[in-house]
Amino acid sequence: MANHGTREELIEVGLKQIHSAGYTATGINQILDLADVPKGSFYHHFPSKDAFAKEILDHYNFAEQQRWESFLGDTKVSPLKRLRKYFKEMIAIYGRRGRSAGCLLGNMTLEIAEHNPELRGVLRKSFDRWQNAIAKTIREAIEQHELPKTANADELAAVLVNAWEGAQVRTKVEQSDKPLELFLDVTFNVLLKG
Repeated sequence: MANHGTREELIEVGLKQIHSAGYTATGINQILDLADVPKGSFYHHFPSKDAFAKEILDHYNFAEQQRWESFLGDTKVSPLKRLRKYFKEMIAIYGRRGRSAGCLLGNMTLEIAEHNPELRGVLRKSFDRWQNAIAKTIREAIEQHELPKTANADELAAVLVNAWEGAQVRTKVEQSDKPLELFLDVTFNVLLKG
């Protein structure tokens, strides 16, 4: 019988492999080989590859939520400075020189959301939680008069998430962080300039 450590190992290995190679290109046997566990261990914990992918997304989302709470929750720093610091950190992690191959949410959305309703729902909820965290920080910026009262926090947060994901795609095509740097520049020197 497989233990809890095996389950976590499969999730960690699966996250790395799907993040770097993609969902479709990653097979269960490949995960089992990389994790060095027998096939029965996989099916003991996950009834299907989609169920496995959901667990991977949950694991990824938990880590990302910890990151945004760490940066966006630091009330000693003004809201817009927190937001800028957060996106700089995201560039350091998910940019070309970062340790990850772009945003897993964006990668999986491009690859499977159109054809997989179950995972599309998980991805939608993931984007919504992230967008809500950004909107909360923008509302704080409005309350602290960093942005005008007429600013719509929810719409601005949606634009930021969408622009970030678009910049991630362009970064892959251009093999450069310039799209991410442009995102940062336009966001804080134009869009969110008080």
